[in-house]
Amino acid sequence: MITIVTALALIVGVGSALAYKELNGPSDHSPALAKTFKSTEEIVKDSKVIIKGNVPKEYRKETVGEIVFFVYDVQVDKVYSNLTDQEIVEGETVEVYRLVGVNTNEGKDMVNIVSPEYQALEQGEYLLFLNGQYDDNLKKLILIPNTPNQLFKTDKSRSLSSKQFTTQEFENVTDVDALPSIAEDALLEAIEKVK
Repeated sequence: MITIVTALALIVGVGSALAYKELNGPSDHSPALAKTFKSTEEIVKDSKVIIKGNVPKEYRKETVGEIVFFVYDVQVDKVYSNLTDQEIVEGETVEVYRLVGVNTNEGKDMVNIVSPEYQALEQGEYLLFLNGQYDDNLKKLILIPNTPNQLFKTDKSRSLSSKQFTTQEFENVTDVDALPSIAEDALLEAIEKVK
């Protein structure tokens, strides 16, 4: 049975990754096949849930059909936006399914959706742009980052008390050049615009 997790994963480029492998063979550059956002407003428009949360070092690997996920139990620090029917409460934990690859050849090969060096997330506070919904079969809310290419982590080097920075800054921790960081005030403006 195909679950909602599989359907959501297809949205972020699984089909493209399989076509790429079929036509070009394996490559570590497959993250280029997934969505990349060039502005805060674009990434906000494509998100059902936007939270700031603490990502632990530990994760579990789950395979749904051929799709491989690293699943993190993320503690929610702040809910910026929630367009799902499910309540997400600050202080609680949500499961975030990070798409990392697709198993092919009966599980012997994996097409990387995320470059190997970015598959396991570093522990810390992240700004997460998520899509998903409640899965009746699994009896839980399934949340998946809207792109594997762009993940934003709190930039501890930019102090909130600094004269230069009056808002929290989140830095893109992947190797994608587009949208290198997001400031909290710009995020709040973008959320207001897309309402």
